[in-house]
Amino acid sequence: MKKSLFFSLTLIFILNYIFIPSQASAYSYGDPGEEKIAEAYKELENSLENDDWDNAKKIYDSYEKDFGLYFSKVQPDIKKAFKEKDKDLLLESWRAALMLNIERRLHFAQNQFDDYGQAKLLLAKARGTFNVLEPFVVEEKSQEEADKIYASFDTALNSLGNPGLFGIGSKDNDPDAFDKEVESIIKELRPLFPIPSEKADESHLSEENLGFLDGMGEGGSSSFWLYFSLALILILIVLITINKRKNKQ
Repeated sequence: MKKSLFFSLTLIFILNYIFIPSQASAYSYGDPGEEKIAEAYKELENSLENDDWDNAKKIYDSYEKDFGLYFSKVQPDIKKAFKEKDKDLLLESWRAALMLNIERRLHFAQNQFDDYGQAKLLLAKARGTFNVLEPFVVEEKSQEEADKIYASFDTALNSLGNPGLFGIGSKDNDPDAFDKEVESIIKELRPLFPIPSEKADESHLSEENLGFLDGMGEGGSSSFWLYFSLALILILIVLITINKRKNKQ
């Protein structure tokens, strides 16, 4: 009897030790959220600060396969940056790749939403990438904006629900809420980290060649179109009248 009681208590202790911490950390990100290509950005930045282009090239070479597979749109800018030794272009291009990585991770998290473990890991990878981009969001926007994005990550994580332990402590998931937060994160971040070579060329939007819109409003909607429409109606009336007279004759 005593042995059975001792065995039961020991088993309960072991189960508590194993499972309770895991439940407590179910909504934490931890090391699994560390994204290597994002962490490499810090090393790249440090190398460029010391004008160590050789090490910068080694860092890129370590991830060249990833760039070829997932971020090929950024490669021309990166190659140009190395060729011209343009630090700003290289860092900007890498940040654009990190933005693409966030989108990629979130996209696959949506696709694997019903796989709690996998979706949670992918979301953590996206957040880990954002951790590296956060200082630039603060610089371009504000700390409040960065906190807003973190809040979206937290809400997205909660919307994954929780399968619990053998169904105990389970929470229902909410795919609509998850999609909403994913859309919000991408919408806020994408304009801040564009691919350098794909930035919109607005050189043609000068005051001179936009002058034809003066007095017409955006898209040319103005009194001009009202008069033009009235003229067309008058012409149509005249044509109908002439046609009726011909038919009477």
